[in-house]
Amino acid sequence: MSLIYALWLAVIFVSASVLYKVLKANSVKGKLHRQNSWVLFLGSFGFLLGIFAQMIGLFQAMRVMAQAGDISPALIAGGFKVSLLAPLYGFGLLLFAGLAWFLLRKAIQKRISVSKG
Repeated sequence: MSLIYALWLAVIFVSASVLYKVLKANSVKGKLHRQNSWVLFLGSFGFLLGIFAQMIGLFQAMRVMAQAGDISPALIAGGFKVSLLAPLYGFGLLLFAGLAWFLLRKAIQKRISVSKG
């Protein structure tokens, strides 16, 4: 989970950096597009990392359940609920990064069209 939080911070930092450069008058078009693509990449990576963390957790839980034998369904349901936290935070990051990427892309296109005209 801490890696996903670090990715949240990275997405916020990169988004703010791109926004600052869009608002700055002398920005290079290609460089802005490359930096903006990092926002979407980091968000996607956070989601995939959350799914990977869930798979590792479920694998370990299944191993322990096989060793323990008889386990109550309430305990299993609670474990599944906890295992969904990492993908949920990763999906939230992907939604935020996708929205930030889209809005920044539109701002870059607008800045480029204004500077040409």
